[in-house]
Amino acid sequence: MEKISNEQIQEVLAAVPGALRKMAEERDFWKQEAQQHMRRDDAEKVAHAMHSKGINADTDFSELVVQLEKAAEQGKLSNIADAVDMVGPDMGQKIASLAGENGPSVTGGSSDLVRFILGGVG
Repeated sequence: MEKISNEQIQEVLAAVPGALRKMAEERDFWKQEAQQHMRRDDAEKVAHAMHSKGINADTDFSELVVQLEKAAEQGKLSNIADAVDMVGPDMGQKIASLAGENGPSVTGGSSDLVRFILGGVG
């Protein structure tokens, strides 16, 4: 077995701080990349839930994801996700209309109640 001289030990130890700094920089870079991807995935999930429930349906999906990513950076995405979970399905969509294809029909109702609501009775 070979003996290592003090100069060789100092040479090896001199390279350690630079290697540790480089590894720390790489770790920080990949940690930041992973956090960005996780924020994007979470924002896409919330945006999909919003569109499926009719919330912000007029906003383009990719634009909505960008807005939600900004909210995630501010720490607000979990609150938005909780609010979206509280909304029932299709609560944000228009589900009824009093007008027919040819405009409002006062006498076209099938019952007295419908005709009364539309103004045809009384």
